[in-house]
Amino acid sequence: MNRIEIYSNKKKAFLLLLGSLMFVILGLFCFINAENIKNNLFRNPLIIQIVGIASILFFGFGIYVAIRQLIRNKLMLVIDEKGITVNPKKEEIIDWKDIDGFSEIKINNVKIIIIQMNNSQDYIDNESNKIRKSLMKYNLENYGSPFNISVSTMDLKYEELLKLLNENLIEYKFGS
Repeated sequence: MNRIEIYSNKKKAFLLLLGSLMFVILGLFCFINAENIKNNLFRNPLIIQIVGIASILFFGFGIYVAIRQLIRNKLMLVIDEKGITVNPKKEEIIDWKDIDGFSEIKINNVKIIIIQMNNSQDYIDNESNKIRKSLMKYNLENYGSPFNISVSTMDLKYEELLKLLNENLIEYKFGS
């Protein structure tokens, strides 16, 4: 049994933590010093305080996510003889028999792997979470598949993952 587990990238989580900390500090500065900040775009100190609070809340959540990723190594993807587990926490497996291949798209210089499937609607129909179901429908309408994989948070390079996926597709769907 050949099982490949791909985990989150701690270096990227650390960079997220640093960036989020900087924006939280900047948001705190804006909130505390709103009266003293002179800006042509935001003349009202209340708007500057609101921007500061929004920055603190949004990037505060980024700090929380980064710390969680740093503390425990999160399993992001599993590839084995059954298929690809895209959501290991929920054990959501895409069977090899349902995968036709892989393609790629680039959104804002981020490469994303699209899992080309022969029965996408079955996976959408079986999804119980309404938000996830609507995201899957959106992905199907816009990218031709309900499932895509972004390597940006994984401890693996894009080319390595694409090679692994193609090799395993050949071995488990078309191979011996």
